[in-house]
Amino acid sequence: MPMYEYECQECGDKFELRRGFSDSDEDIKCPKCGIQNVKRAMSLFASSGGGSGGVCIPAPSGGG
Repeated sequence: MPMYEYECQECGDKFELRRGFSDSDEDIKCPKCGIQNVKRAMSLFASSGGGSGGVCIPAPSGGG
């Protein structure tokens, strides 16, 4: 299940919840004040790939 970030529109608390895709915005209460007035916040994520640390290395040409 993906992790979503939310922000309470009443108290400003920011929190994360692990929710399914189909119910990502349903019935969410702020854990700090208990009000059900939250919006999903913009999430940034990082990804690390294998290999050369993200550097693109061209394949050698076959000609001569």
